[in-house]
Amino acid sequence: MKEQTYLSAELDSADQNVRYDAAVKRVLATKCILARILVGTVPEFRDYSYEEAEKAIIGTPEIASRRVRPDARNKTEVVQSLGTDSRLPGEGEVTFDIVFSVLTRKGEPQKMYINIEAQKSVQLPYDLVSRSIFYPARLMSEQLDREFTTSSYDKIKKVYSIWICMNSPAKSIKRLAADTIVQYGITPKVIYPTENLPKMSFGRYDLFSTIFINLTADGSTTGDELIGMLSTLLSEVIDTDTKKKILEEQYHIPMVKTVDEEVQGMCNLSEGIVERTT
Repeated sequence: MKEQTYLSAELDSADQNVRYDAAVKRVLATKCILARILVGTVPEFRDYSYEEAEKAIIGTPEIASRRVRPDARNKTEVVQSLGTDSRLPGEGEVTFDIVFSVLTRKGEPQKMYINIEAQKSVQLPYDLVSRSIFYPARLMSEQLDREFTTSSYDKIKKVYSIWICMNSPAKSIKRLAADTIVQYGITPKVIYPTENLPKMSFGRYDLFSTIFINLTADGSTTGDELIGMLSTLLSEVIDTDTKKKILEEQYHIPMVKTVDEEVQGMCNLSEGIVERTT
């Protein structure tokens, strides 16, 4: 018997309101979508297949009991958040959209933290890049006494904060321009000597990075597969049926799956969308 996938059901539930806060988080937290984001942005996943990237997404003891979408029947298709409320004494509260862990397969397995942020507007009264650098810095500092101690800084886990910007302006207007992927990170620069540089080790200077994925209106004008897929997925101008057809035929994201009849009988309809992006 055929059944809609989690992603297909969420698209039906959201309809044209896919950019509402609750809807966009549930849609983006689907493992098949996260896998494509990893392959399209994170250097460690560049040569992974989507299936391999999906398998690299792990659950850890830090995963909160509150899921992005509390629906037991779909727990294998949606990633749980790791505790998305961040509080430090003397500082304010920060709420992350989606946070999860991955385990790479190259060499010695490497655990990393991934933060996904859905940004509806880049026209803000503050610099969005500054905010986007603060988020992974907070996720890295929160690892103290959980992943590392003050006597073992080498155990800090790398963090990527990936910002999906849905209303980026044209390329001629701002640096956060539509149809671009931009990475911000730390790079070493030798101040002295200025020539005849000796061979040297720079250590783990790339412990955190921020990546902006700046979408187009409908995904039809880009040459990048990830931008095209996400732009289609989150488009406000493409109707749901057309959107699902494009995602399945062009980006090979299944909209139906085969399930056991008994399981099918226990399934509930997906929930409605009530939250709105602020």
